[in-house]
Amino acid sequence: MRRWTAGICLCLAVTAGWAQNDEAARADTLWTQGKKLDALPLYEDLAKAHPNEQVYFWRLADCLSAESVQLSDPAQVKAIRVRERDAAKRAIALGNTFEYVRQMATLDPDKPLFSGIDSPGKALLEEAEKAYTAGGFPAAMAKYEAAAEADGKLYEAPLFAGDTAYVQKDLPTAAHWFARAIAIDPDRETAYRYWGDAIFKLGNDPAAAKEKFIDAIVAEPYSKFAWQGLNQWAQIEKAVVLAPKIDRPAAPVVDPKNPKNINVPMDFGATDDKQHPGASAWMIYSLYRASYREGIFQKDFPNEKEYRHTLKEEDAALTMVANDIKEKKIDPSMLDESLRNLMELSNAGMLDCWILINGADDGIAKDYDAYRGGHRQLLHDYMERFVAHGGAN
Repeated sequence: MRRWTAGICLCLAVTAGWAQNDEAARADTLWTQGKKLDALPLYEDLAKAHPNEQVYFWRLADCLSAESVQLSDPAQVKAIRVRERDAAKRAIALGNTFEYVRQMATLDPDKPLFSGIDSPGKALLEEAEKAYTAGGFPAAMAKYEAAAEADGKLYEAPLFAGDTAYVQKDLPTAAHWFARAIAIDPDRETAYRYWGDAIFKLGNDPAAAKEKFIDAIVAEPYSKFAWQGLNQWAQIEKAVVLAPKIDRPAAPVVDPKNPKNINVPMDFGATDDKQHPGASAWMIYSLYRASYREGIFQKDFPNEKEYRHTLKEEDAALTMVANDIKEKKIDPSMLDESLRNLMELSNAGMLDCWILINGADDGIAKDYDAYRGGHRQLLHDYMERFVAHGGAN
């Protein structure tokens, strides 16, 4: 991706030293205006003069990425992309944590831009990128629009058209194109997040931006990019992004010498109701998970050859814990944090949302797409109620 995907935090990247450095100030101005080719030689000088300043190295990598788009000779493109990767690696070594920079640091220099796209609009998309990275935004917009018309299913065309409108500070046009991208694929996070950036920066509407950032997470909760928008929104809005804490017992363990033997790790002291009211319910959780693995899984999922941890198993196990607490009529104030959170989520009908977004492992994650298909609004409401705390409403 050729745009820094954390647009709302541009201001946070500026260090105090920049204001005292004319070259850095010029480079920042050019980069912010989208004139990355003009900013490139400045960042090359700055990276040499300040070898321990991570900002200069990730900006250098970004500018090198823009230059690679302008080239046609494969050898030249590869050489520039190697430099891009190395500059990004240096930025990370110096402490940079941006996911976008990590993406540049792991790029394959032999893999050209848009190599994974097979579309009649691909050539137009490549032409648009050349115009965009050179700062020719009107020309880029025309090419992105043409690419979108050439292939109505080409997600990148309306996505980048919206991004180009954003750079030109045209929020209504940006919103139009981001909505078109979402209509093509509502289960990709990027257009929601870009739209949130645009609303936050151009519309000065933190509440509406927050909605889009949450939509991005609902689309792809296991993508680090998806969480960037909401996390950066929270930083600026002085809000907190924090999921309810539920500490669950360790999973049952299969004996490698005898797969039919399933051991249940259990700290009996931790499940003593006298010391920890309601804690004995976790024994039910562990025993059910063991029995599920032993035979129930194959009944529920006859077409799957190997056991995996599933949403159905985890929901049933945690619901048994919640039901046990309810039957014992334990005062909520007597419960520990994990059980209080579990009961609140269960009572709200959002336990599955927590499991899938904040309590998933690789096995459970495989159930997400099917669940999202019928529960998109519920997942959004869960994020709004239980994860994003404070800030704009």
